Amino acid sequence: MLVSLISRNNKVFLRNKMLVFFSLLSVLISVGVYVVFLQKLQTDAISQVVPVTKAIEILVSEWMVAGILTTIAMTSTLSVFAIYIQDLETKRTADFLVTSASRFNIQLSYVFSSLMIGFMMTFVAFICCEVFIVVIGGSLLSFSAFVKVLALILVGVLLSSTINLFIVLFINSETAFSTVNTVIGTMIGFLCGIYVPIGVLPSTVQSVIHFFPVSHIAVLLRQVLMEPSLASVFEGATAFEESYKLNYGVVYKIGDSIISPATSVLFIVGTIVVVLGLSAIAYKRKYK
Repeated sequence: MLVSLISRNNKVFLRNKMLVFFSLLSVLISVGVYVVFLQKLQTDAISQVVPVTKAIEILVSEWMVAGILTTIAMTSTLSVFAIYIQDLETKRTADFLVTSASRFNIQLSYVFSSLMIGFMMTFVAFICCEVFIVVIGGSLLSFSAFVKVLALILVGVLLSSTINLFIVLFINSETAFSTVNTVIGTMIGFLCGIYVPIGVLPSTVQSVIHFFPVSHIAVLLRQVLMEPSLASVFEGATAFEESYKLNYGVVYKIGDSIISPATSVLFIVGTIVVVLGLSAIAYKRKYK
């Protein structure tokens, strides 16, 4: 029964063009901001220190790709939960309960659909972005880097789905969900340092971003995707490279310490565990 419910949720999502569109809306906004503003801003800043080369354009594009993948993981998983809200409001969930499906399995089906569609959409976006990077003159990722990106996409989708599950457990209407979806879709770009470089924000806002779990996915993706380009572009300009990394969220610095990739991973895993626990409590209270 669980498999049938998951298959049904997936079909409902993919048939609903509006759900698919809104899951990608934040990405379209991010790309627009990048093309109009951020690409030139970064390129001009880097060109003041090192000669202008094709490698700079590739570096900046790789930075944007990390943001796009992080955003899609968050927005696509949230959009899938719209099906849960629709079923709740139309009382379709009550119809499912007449069958052999338990309430827990019904809820679990939305989570699995969120994970599956979130991973599928993020992976497809990753492949498209890789093709774009190669077209503009970049190189394909090495096998080890490719595996790391896939692992980060999976973890990012799991983290995003977990957070979105907790959020939707407090929503009971499509109107409320639409509002939350709009807010999250807008805020994700700021909280992951996509719309505005982190370095130009006030220290208080930077601290909020540092402790926003999803932003650590973007940081880890940037480190993997941009590693070869960083070494190429900033060869002989180590001091500016460190400044660039801090200003554009390639690394995080809290106090006097640079946050290591291992620390970011532990923070992400810890968040998943805590939010899953909170979701279990919220679920029991909602359906007690």
